[in-house]
Amino acid sequence: MEADGIFVYGPMRQGGREHPWLQRTRPQGHCRAWAAGRLFHLPNQGIPALISCPEPDSAPPSPGWVVGEFVGYESEEELEAALADLDQVKDVDNGLYVRRILPVILDSGHRYGAWAYVFDTDRLIHLEQHGVELMDGDWAAYLEG
Repeated sequence: MEADGIFVYGPMRQGGREHPWLQRTRPQGHCRAWAAGRLFHLPNQGIPALISCPEPDSAPPSPGWVVGEFVGYESEEELEAALADLDQVKDVDNGLYVRRILPVILDSGHRYGAWAYVFDTDRLIHLEQHGVELMDGDWAAYLEG
């Protein structure tokens, strides 16, 4: 699967504290989107963690889907430049997040591949023990509540 953009589900979403970092990469646009997975909040670090999972039987929004934004870029070169910048913000070199291509469903129903910063599945037990699972898949709503 190829990636046509980036899926953001945490502080890079509109209104989030890292959104200015995303904006400086000059995205072409963004829209609401969903990726299949489990979402956790890590209270000690104040960050979200997405574990990618197979798509549930029910369509989003429903359990098993994480809500976020699909962020598009004018060209593949601009997408690659944005990823190089965002890899540093997401501490990819030190293994905090890994970057993976996930299938996402846009608000319009269209499906795309998108790069996302996620946690590896081998960290799931740690997340279950030390994180707060967000069953509605919405990190921004959790912070507001």
